Amino acid sequence: MKPAIHKIYVVLAKQQNMADFELLCRLLSGLFSYINLTCNLYLVAENLPESMPQVERIQKDIGKFLKLNLFARLYLHFVHSVSPTSAKEIDYYLNYYYQPLKRAAHEFDKEGFIHQEVPRLILLPVIAPDHRVEPASLGGLLNASRSMFMLPCLYLDKTTCFLSKDKDLLARTEKIYFGNGQSREPSEIACNLFYQDLLDESLSKLASKAVFMSVPCPASLIVSANDGKVYCCMDAFRKNKSLIDIYGKSADELMEIYYEHNHSKRDCLECKRKTAQFFAGLPVSETKKQHILALLSHFETSRGMSGR
Repeated sequence: MKPAIHKIYVVLAKQQNMADFELLCRLLSGLFSYINLTCNLYLVAENLPESMPQVERIQKDIGKFLKLNLFARLYLHFVHSVSPTSAKEIDYYLNYYYQPLKRAAHEFDKEGFIHQEVPRLILLPVIAPDHRVEPASLGGLLNASRSMFMLPCLYLDKTTCFLSKDKDLLARTEKIYFGNGQSREPSEIACNLFYQDLLDESLSKLASKAVFMSVPCPASLIVSANDGKVYCCMDAFRKNKSLIDIYGKSADELMEIYYEHNHSKRDCLECKRKTAQFFAGLPVSETKKQHILALLSHFETSRGMSGR
């Protein structure tokens, strides 16, 4: 059985002409037919104000897909940098960016309320704060987001990891993503989001006593609007080994290539091991660090057994 796509990471371009963006939207709309019933879509933007038209358009296409596919649910993560230092700046983000996105999802919120179930379109802002951010102001943005039933997440790098020690902020945050270094480039942020998702999936398997760590990672795609290419995993993205470009190619053509070449010449176990090593040195909670060390021990044991 061909695997359904679990996650799609889209690195948005800071400046992109309309013709190229239309091709990107057409490709994404076609890919929705290949996702699983609870897919996660990440839209990684350098600057939300500049990328807002792109985010709104993609959300609109998601809405069209969900209206036609009543059993599907999609988690939309819009990832952006922010440096709120005052209540006025928080209000600006809420009024001009968060609230329009939430209003566009109203139909699905209403549907969820009527049927007393989780909405089929869930919005999760992933906020990458600037190192100059005021924790109180950031907390205000998180609170306001939660009050709108948008589950806020934080992306912290070396310059902002001190915020992970703020228990008040943690209590208002759905999830914390960590990045190594201090790059604010969307492509780097997308990589770290992918790797943390991969880590969490590996930890989940370890907790469930699943021993098949060497099986391929959950099916994912990385779409880069910057170079117009699609990648089968983050390792391929790092190595610039694309499947196809988005220009003149349909989603059906892409998936045919994906299924033909998926997991070929890929060492998923080694990638998972390196990911665990990467996060072992980051300021995660002590409990999670212990779980990561247990995961690394499992990988080392697996390597030893395979080398016999």
